[in-house]
Amino acid sequence: MKRLSRFMSVQSSKPRSPVYRLWALSCGSLFFLVLVPLLLGAVARFLVRSIKSPFSRPFEIAFGASMICLGLLILFWAVSAFWRLGDGTPAPVAAPRRLVARGPYRYCRNPIQLGAIIYFLGLGCAFLSFAEGTAMFLISLILGSVYHKFVEEPGLLSRFGPDYDDYRKRTPFLIPRLRRKF
Repeated sequence: MKRLSRFMSVQSSKPRSPVYRLWALSCGSLFFLVLVPLLLGAVARFLVRSIKSPFSRPFEIAFGASMICLGLLILFWAVSAFWRLGDGTPAPVAAPRRLVARGPYRYCRNPIQLGAIIYFLGLGCAFLSFAEGTAMFLISLILGSVYHKFVEEPGLLSRFGPDYDDYRKRTPFLIPRLRRKF
């Protein structure tokens, strides 16, 4: 895990052209918006194969579609903040060069994970079932949280030092605080 944190620190210190950042963002988007949901869906299908949904299929589709839209909206907002304010992307090979604590990052430290887990919930509900969507949500919540706590946060602390530590103390990990402290 320390190797990955160190790799991310080295990568974030390198200036990247907009074309390189766009390439990294495109590859990461393909991976996290298409390939990861397919894998999560397969695992969820296996785990909850005998659980029947208590909801009607039209409700699951409508709920799923709304969660897909909400998740993508949060993802777009967070990624655009990384691009504009941090001069980077969520991809480790083109990580932000500056600490981003504005936009969605003022509400929680991991809005990309928040958007992704909502997106995965929506995909599961819309294309599989509510039970499978919930399983996709929970699996991605656990895996994403472990990654952020043990890989990403130590790397951010080493890169941004006291600024990140201060930000970490005043901003919740994943569940947004919609009211600002004054």
